[in-house]
Amino acid sequence: MSSSMFRKKSRARVRHHRAQWRGRVSAPALTPCPNAVCGEPKPSHTACPHCGQYKGRQVYRP
Repeated sequence: MSSSMFRKKSRARVRHHRAQWRGRVSAPALTPCPNAVCGEPKPSHTACPHCGQYKGRQVYRP
């Protein structure tokens, strides 16, 4: 596709678009670690960085 098919987007339109996108993107929700000993907040669907467990199994040493 050649660039002649598209019109230049004004600075105001670009900034408005980026501001809308940035407003929807937020920090990941943190959930408490299911390990009874740990309980530290961690991102969902990831191994706990504090105790190294994921779904009740030890996946790495902290």
